[in-house]
Amino acid sequence: MLGACTAHDESSIKVLDKQAEQYFIIADSLFEANNYERAIEQYRQALKIYEQKKDTTSMSDCYFQLSSAYHRIGDFNLSIDMAKKCLYLDSLTNNTENLSCSYNTLAALCLSAKDLKSAKKFIDRAIQLEGLTDRQENMSARYGLASEIYTKDHKAGQGLEYALKAYRLDSVRKDTANMGKRLSQTGDAYAALKQYDQAEKSYMGAAKLLEKTNLVNSVCINYKQLGNLYDNMGNTSKAALFYEKSIEVARKYNLKYLLESDLSRLATLYGQSDPNRGYLLAKEALELKDSIYNEKIQVATQEFSARYDLITKENKIAEQENRIKSQKAWLIILCVFFALLLAALYSFFRLRFVKREKQFLNVKYYHALTHDFDDKEQESEAVAAIDNNDAISTTEADRQFIRKVDEIIEHHLDDSSLSSVKISQEVCLGQRQLNRKMKAITGSDTGTYIRDKRILKAKKLLRTTDKSIGEIQTACGFDSPSYFSKVFRDLEGTSPSEFRRQNM
Repeated sequence: MLGACTAHDESSIKVLDKQAEQYFIIADSLFEANNYERAIEQYRQALKIYEQKKDTTSMSDCYFQLSSAYHRIGDFNLSIDMAKKCLYLDSLTNNTENLSCSYNTLAALCLSAKDLKSAKKFIDRAIQLEGLTDRQENMSARYGLASEIYTKDHKAGQGLEYALKAYRLDSVRKDTANMGKRLSQTGDAYAALKQYDQAEKSYMGAAKLLEKTNLVNSVCINYKQLGNLYDNMGNTSKAALFYEKSIEVARKYNLKYLLESDLSRLATLYGQSDPNRGYLLAKEALELKDSIYNEKIQVATQEFSARYDLITKENKIAEQENRIKSQKAWLIILCVFFALLLAALYSFFRLRFVKREKQFLNVKYYHALTHDFDDKEQESEAVAAIDNNDAISTTEADRQFIRKVDEIIEHHLDDSSLSSVKISQEVCLGQRQLNRKMKAITGSDTGTYIRDKRILKAKKLLRTTDKSIGEIQTACGFDSPSYFSKVFRDLEGTSPSEFRRQNM
């Protein structure tokens, strides 16, 4: 059975892997076709599966691609967020190559967001890490990006150095596409240094190389750079020509973000020479900008809706798990409570039974010692029975002690002030010690024992003499007739006078 479950789990994992791979392949195809919104949807689907599997390497790849896709649609905040997540996952594996790539991506995003300070920090770290490897192609990319960042940060001289370093590395490998990119970056640095002839030469060289590749984004950007250069040089006709070329490529390959920028530039250029053309171009640029904005809103809405559904589902699962945990905890508490209750009840009734049994034996002993037998023979038999009863835990010393206490009480019975204090002095014990000993032997404390002896004497006098009840009360140590009657009634269930009539 266990083997079957394991096989089923492995089968499920293989299915998930295949699904994630399909999502990733489709997303890459859409990305290459410049359909970035749909590519994002597919990357997100793949990411969900990788998160479920906790495959950090594949999750990092997804975040990297999502960062690039969000960058292409102009959502720099989400792009940077994805890149930071990618960097965090790469830092867990401590993979130098991946870390260098993640820092490079963050540098590029910060450049797009015009956060040059952060961009310089990230690209310097990327170059430092890449220096630990021997990947010339990647080092070329790091130098190229550093060139753009330093040129934008008004350090065109340093930017030019980085661009030339990158170009030399690409030339060694005869990488035409990247050589074109480096010449374009070199042109930016020369333009920033106002060396327009060198900039024009670099841009033109870049155009010849890039037109031989399928890097339509780079081609479009290069044409735009030439347009900007000629615009700065005051050559509006050439500027317009290259802006038109950039617009043509952007329209052909649906590069909306570049197209909107080119239309705005060209509209500004035609603003004075051809106002009608400038107006139409500006109108188209605004409509395109609105369309891009609406698409971003739609993507964001879908994303937040998916996140909301996921969070809602997770919250429900967590709520159910907490409810189950709570129910289990209460069940355990109730079981423990009832177990303790049963144990307590058992202990209570057991102790009560033992206590009653002991009290019963003690009372028998007490009764035998204090009962006023009419027949001496009955008294002897009762005492003998107690002496032979092993169940009663009394000793000869206990019996002698009780006899001594009885003698003291009998001698002072008519003294209403007789108490445990007097007896403790007579037997040379403390009051507490006396009470404990009396309780252990007779089951009653000293005060109760004295009271019972007084009533026992009163009963004997009521039965055997003609003394008045007042005289008997005084003889037995009671000061008040009412108190005597109350105590007698409580113990015997009848008044002294009624007791006398019943026992005459």
